[in-house]
Amino acid sequence: MPDVAHQMDQLRQILPLIFPLLVLQLALLVLAIIDLFREERHVRFVSKPIWALIIFFVNILGPLAYFFFGREDA
Repeated sequence: MPDVAHQMDQLRQILPLIFPLLVLQLALLVLAIIDLFREERHVRFVSKPIWALIIFFVNILGPLAYFFFGREDA
């Protein structure tokens, strides 16, 4: 059975590496959703609800795909 103290040490080593990615993911998600549901925003390829699912469930790549490919610039 693994030692709990050893697992906590591993978590303390990994957390500083993971935390910036989590913050980036949350920021991209919030910005993409706010932009997506602006009334004047038009999207390409699929509907807004589908883009919302992509943004929520495809982690960092979903919001990036929306910003680079999904937005229709007027």
